[in-house]
Amino acid sequence: MQAVTQVGLLLLCGALATMEPPSAASPPPDVSREAPAAAGDGADQSKPPRPDDKTLVAALDVVQGEGKDRVSLYADGTLALVRTYEGVRTLKVRRLSEEEVDLVRRISTEAMTLDEAEYHTDILGRGEPRRFRVEIGRSDGLPRVFLFDELARVPLVLGRVRNALEELLGRFDEKTVSEDELWDPSGLAVGDVLIQRTDGKPYRVVRDDAFVRSLEMIEVERTLQRLLILREDVPKMFHRPGYGGEGGAGR
Repeated sequence: MQAVTQVGLLLLCGALATMEPPSAASPPPDVSREAPAAAGDGADQSKPPRPDDKTLVAALDVVQGEGKDRVSLYADGTLALVRTYEGVRTLKVRRLSEEEVDLVRRISTEAMTLDEAEYHTDILGRGEPRRFRVEIGRSDGLPRVFLFDELARVPLVLGRVRNALEELLGRFDEKTVSEDELWDPSGLAVGDVLIQRTDGKPYRVVRDDAFVRSLEMIEVERTLQRLLILREDVPKMFHRPGYGGEGGAGR
């Protein structure tokens, strides 16, 4: 009996020696064994998606009467609009490119050098003027806040932040433009005048920032409204040069 037992042990040891140890990379039995896609098989491996980073870049509150709009831009490109009227709130969300986020961040950083945080005026026009609240995100604390009235004189750097955020706010109401209506904006230069699609008002190009491919435009009639737009987005908001006859474009 002892000899039989020894032979059985020898056979068992031999069988165990021929078995391969389990691989650490092998998936557990309850996990799908479908092989992952190899690099270059369909997915673009060169540019991974941006992380879900809800760090505030900048925000703008616009208050007039019973209505309030708040547009907020976050580091991952999320653009959110919260519109409140008579207690009813609606939310719309869009995504911006990294270039657009960097542009708004750069403009907002310029305003951080200001000492004053509030700007008001005693001159009131008809009705109740709009009131603005600009928030600029900071990595080391709470956002920097600026308050001002619609007719108040504000420093240029703060005005550019407001204009950039107002342009983002306007995108939620922009008209859908067909491919046939789009045009090539590469030839635009300082001094050109274009007609806005939404309200038919003329705007003049006053600054061409070639570094970030953006154009700064000012309303011709009142010179109160300024827009800061990426060059490739201009055709979505403005008619092609020459639209509307003599007053449609020119220098």
